[in-house]
Amino acid sequence: MKKGKSYFLKALAITFILSYLLNLLWEVAHSVLYNWDKLPLKNDVYFYIPRILGAALGDAFIISLIFLLNCSLRKGYKWAAFPEKRDYFVFIIGGLLSSVLIELNALFSGSWSYNLYMPLIFGIGITPLIQLTITGAIVLFFVRKLI
Repeated sequence: MKKGKSYFLKALAITFILSYLLNLLWEVAHSVLYNWDKLPLKNDVYFYIPRILGAALGDAFIISLIFLLNCSLRKGYKWAAFPEKRDYFVFIIGGLLSSVLIELNALFSGSWSYNLYMPLIFGIGITPLIQLTITGAIVLFFVRKLI
């Protein structure tokens, strides 16, 4: 395998793995802000664990897609070793837009609801709204360190 291709795959794999782990932590931490007693959520460990694991997996895919989008915008992958402000900007805006779309879709479709402790802005929970923005930027920072 060519060195460039292996570098790219390593950066993408690190992005995905770190995104999954960091978002799993975030999902567990802010899951107390959702109403698990209201369908379609269920206050049951056998429902909760797969739901949280799946949500973190989806988050990891989104951040990895933002990584690939930035590779396309930058016409390569070498930027990952030395990300600039514009790279962080892509991750922050991409994460924010993704979060808004996910939350609005979920709220309108009834996929979940918040409990009274969820801080809201324009009817959207703040912790899920900022999640991909923050975790994406943190992942980008650590990808730089690990590759």
